[in-house]
Amino acid sequence: MRRVLVSDEIIEQIKNLILEGKLRPGDHLPSETKMASQMKVGRSTIREALKVLIHLGFVERKNKVAVISDRIKKKLSPHDIVERFKKQRNILEMIEFRKMVEPDMASLAAIRSDEINVSLLQKDVSAMTESKDNPETFLKHDHHFHLHVAQGAKNQILIEVIQGIQDMLEKTQGHIIRKSTTISLRSLEFHRKIFDAIKKGKPEQARKHMYNHLIDIEKEVYTILKRENIKDNMDFKNTQ
Repeated sequence: MRRVLVSDEIIEQIKNLILEGKLRPGDHLPSETKMASQMKVGRSTIREALKVLIHLGFVERKNKVAVISDRIKKKLSPHDIVERFKKQRNILEMIEFRKMVEPDMASLAAIRSDEINVSLLQKDVSAMTESKDNPETFLKHDHHFHLHVAQGAKNQILIEVIQGIQDMLEKTQGHIIRKSTTISLRSLEFHRKIFDAIKKGKPEQARKHMYNHLIDIEKEVYTILKRENIKDNMDFKNTQ
C-alpha cells in the first residue's frame, strides 16, 4: 500500500510543477536513478509514476529520456485527470494482480485440464461469440471462462481465490466493457487463443495469450482515461 501512495505523491509533485510552470514542454526530467535518489524511493516507484504520466499525456519518452510533452499546452485545464486515475486505481490493481496469477493458471490448465474442463471452456467461448453484442451476457460468460480455467488448473486454492474475487472482477471488467466499443471483440479473440492452447496442451502458449489478454485490458483502461479527459476538456472549453 505504501508503494502505491508514494507513487501517487510523485505523480502529484510532477504534475504540480508542470501546472506551476516550473517544468515546461520540452524540459528533460532527470534519469530514473537520479529521481529515485532525490526522492528517496526505489526506481520501480519512479517507473510506475512515469508510466502513469506518460499514459495521461504529461510526459513522453524521446530517445529513452523522459520529457515534458509538447502536447501539454492543449491538455491542461482545471479538470484534474490525475484524480480520475486515482479513482481507477482499484481497476488497475486488479489487473496487476491478474497478471501475476492468471498466466500461470492458464499454463497449468493446459497441462492438467481433462475433457470436462475443455468442454466447459468451449461452451464459454461459443456463448461469448453469440453474445458479443450484448455486454452484460458477454461479461457473464467471460467470468465463467476464467473460473473454468482455474478449475482446469486443478489447484483448489486458485479456484477459491478466483471465486472469492468474482464480485470485484465483475465490477472492474464490467466497467471496461461498458466504456469501450472495441474491447469485447479483442477479448473474444484472446479467449479463443487461450482455449485453443489449453485444448492442445500447450502451456507456454496458454500463458502468453493470457498475459497478452490482460495487457490489452490494461491498455484499454488508460485509453478510456485519456478519452474521458479529452471529453472533459472539450466540455470545459465549450462553457467558456
